[in-house]
Amino acid sequence: MFENRIKELRKAKGLTQRQLADAAGTSQQQIQRIEAGNQLARFDLATRISAALGQPISKVFPSAELPLARMKSRTAGLDHKASQELEAAGLDIEPDVWTVKYKLRGGAEGNFPISGPDMHRLNAILHDDAESGFVVLASVDRQYAINLKHLTFCQLLFDRPSIEDAETREKSFEVHFYLTDNAEPLRFEVEPDTSLLEREEDPEPLSVQLQDLFYYVEMGADRRRMSFVDLDGERAFFRSDDVSMFSVPLWLIEPNVADEEDEDTEGDQNG
Repeated sequence: MFENRIKELRKAKGLTQRQLADAAGTSQQQIQRIEAGNQLARFDLATRISAALGQPISKVFPSAELPLARMKSRTAGLDHKASQELEAAGLDIEPDVWTVKYKLRGGAEGNFPISGPDMHRLNAILHDDAESGFVVLASVDRQYAINLKHLTFCQLLFDRPSIEDAETREKSFEVHFYLTDNAEPLRFEVEPDTSLLEREEDPEPLSVQLQDLFYYVEMGADRRRMSFVDLDGERAFFRSDDVSMFSVPLWLIEPNVADEEDEDTEGDQNG
């Protein structure tokens, strides 16, 4: 998670997340995720957020102050170390907007946007012929886990940044599983996680079941059977080796973001 002072400065200015989103030209969902530290802020968006809060970017993202100062003092501009430091501070300094275009064994194909750091990570992984297992990537409103063994084609597309579409997407409860013998996903409605896996020492399994899916595939446990309980209380099982990709709406695995949204909604009603 990435630390910032957006919530503190937003409340001091008397703004709701929606009002800040409108002022910064983005969606409330983006503000929720960045404020909660779950998503990097693209540098152009971080600049607009800071302007809406009436603060320099170094005050909104305090850990970025030193690397930004060093970057300004270098005639060569941004280097790999500075880029890593800014990423750790919550900023995506990549000048381009990146999209993953993919085809999977079974016929499924599509695309989704990713951050600059995730693009570099995926690019390095794809250059490693020996790489196997799943790669986990966060997009705008879903998190994806792609089984590299079943990724038959991938292209990294770039475009120049522009003001994002500020439209708030309708929240989905659907988890999608793509199997190696079918182009269409299996769809399941699932309750959101209620605890954060990284903050709980011994969480109730059902409270982190969706985060667990990504944790185990990221840890390389790609041969275990994956399972979860759906909205009707029925458990589904998958043989990991036969899953080419699965995706989960981000809000289902980010209970801290849901808490912030509820707090803002209450503030709007009371106001």
